[in-house]
Amino acid sequence: MKKIRVGINGFGRIGRAIFRINQQKQFFEVVAINDINPEIKNMAYLLRYDTTYGRFDGHVDHTDTHLVINDEKVRVYHQPKITDVPWDDLDIDIVIDSSGIKANLDLMLADDSGVKNYIVTNAPQDYMDRIQTIIFGVNDEECAPDKYKIFSSSICDTISMSPILKLIQETHKIESGFLTTLHPWLAYQNLVDGPSKSWSQPGDIYSNYSLGRASTQVLIPKSTSAVIAAEAVYPGLCDRLQSFSYRVPTAIVSSAVLILQLDKEIEKDEIMKRFEEYERTQEYNVIKNSMEPLTSIDYAGEEASVIIDQRWTKVENKTHLKMVYWYDNEWGYSCRAVDLVRKIAESY
Repeated sequence: MKKIRVGINGFGRIGRAIFRINQQKQFFEVVAINDINPEIKNMAYLLRYDTTYGRFDGHVDHTDTHLVINDEKVRVYHQPKITDVPWDDLDIDIVIDSSGIKANLDLMLADDSGVKNYIVTNAPQDYMDRIQTIIFGVNDEECAPDKYKIFSSSICDTISMSPILKLIQETHKIESGFLTTLHPWLAYQNLVDGPSKSWSQPGDIYSNYSLGRASTQVLIPKSTSAVIAAEAVYPGLCDRLQSFSYRVPTAIVSSAVLILQLDKEIEKDEIMKRFEEYERTQEYNVIKNSMEPLTSIDYAGEEASVIIDQRWTKVENKTHLKMVYWYDNEWGYSCRAVDLVRKIAESY
């Protein structure tokens, strides 16, 4: 079977994680990479050495126009716009846009090239009627490349929460709830106090000025789009579930506390067994259960979308459920983006 030919647009934290994961799994062939970093030598360096995940497992070199990975060449471009890259010339099947730049979405929607499908590694709220959001463990069986050209792999906070909600809602209705997430710093934040710069819309300043404060020294309260993004697969969820977030001074691995008011009684043992059974039978690495007394860093590099810390699963007053979970906001999330490439390619 012909290997799927993939291009990566944006070679930052997520783009490089996707590349590393596929290098281990060998699910598809990365043919080309586009990144606004003008120094290909620096791109090779950042792939070779990673402060969070360690050294690349393989040989990395470069020429003026290519990254050379274990003697295999990957063409590199430095175009500011996703559609300026000649994907057609390289017979690319799927382009993963991990740049996070909002303007690229408009370009993809208007694109008439031979690229069969695009994947965006975020949760755009515009044009949702023309983009299919796929969350593994929720609606991956509905993936429709014959109907949609662009797919969203949503965001890390949403792909971790949504499978939990799916299993609970098999037998119970969620009447109300509250989600609190703790998310590590991101690349657009500052080491010292300064403007709160937008990553998705370069040049813009976030109205939440606290996001410009020194990221390694403070807890920053902020809104989260976890529930809003989940509306793509759970319409009306915002009417029942409220959310809040802290940006925390750590480098990797998010955590969340989910508190739900259910419509009828539920037993703690029942819900735990349900998640354990799902883990045993799941097709994709979506849910993992843990009873170990671990900390955030112990979950770095976990491939699951969500690791449920069952030590903290509680039921109060028979209908009030509390759950605590973890997720590697880079690696675990990127694993699902890789899975989405495979899922889309099944239809080719």
